[in-house]
Amino acid sequence: MSSNRADSNAQLAAIFDQLLALRESVHELHVTEQERAITLRGHQTVDDNEALDLAFAKLQTDIAAIEEGLAIIAEAMGDIPKL
Repeated sequence: MSSNRADSNAQLAAIFDQLLALRESVHELHVTEQERAITLRGHQTVDDNEALDLAFAKLQTDIAAIEEGLAIIAEAMGDIPKL
């Protein structure tokens, strides 16, 4: 049984690591797009920039929601203390 718990802990840790990497990659892409928008000022409108910012913010919120869901699963499995 403890082997299953160890497997679950390892899987959860791997998923959290992947989400952290995803969060960082999304942030890097956002920064890149902001820099590109600055160089293309005549071609971009404020609405386009705001839409991009909102889309990136939603991605970050969605990643946080997945992390929260995993934390709830881990808590229910007894792998982490109650939050």
